[in-house]
Amino acid sequence: MKKSLIAISLAAAFALSAPLAVTENGAVTGYKSAVAADAGNSADYMKRLNLIIKKLRDAMGSMKDFDELEKAGLNKRDVDRMRHAMEEKINQMMEDAIYAIRNL
Repeated sequence: MKKSLIAISLAAAFALSAPLAVTENGAVTGYKSAVAADAGNSADYMKRLNLIIKKLRDAMGSMKDFDELEKAGLNKRDVDRMRHAMEEKINQMMEDAIYAIRNL
């Protein structure tokens, strides 16, 4: 029971991680900055878009895991906090997908 709870928590944390890029001077930037700095061709943009959509699909699927965490005994307040954070991340990924589509 505890192992599955830990695994679900780790999966949720992984899904919440933002796509980041490191610039030449070592600064970490978000997706929009990385795309703007990169003058790649449309094939590169298509690969990025496919990756964003895949991550978005995974994040939406992980929303079901929060119900299981609550059933497993995790505090409702903590589950709601995690659910809210995931909703914010999904919104950000949708904005990134729209931005990538517009760049195509």
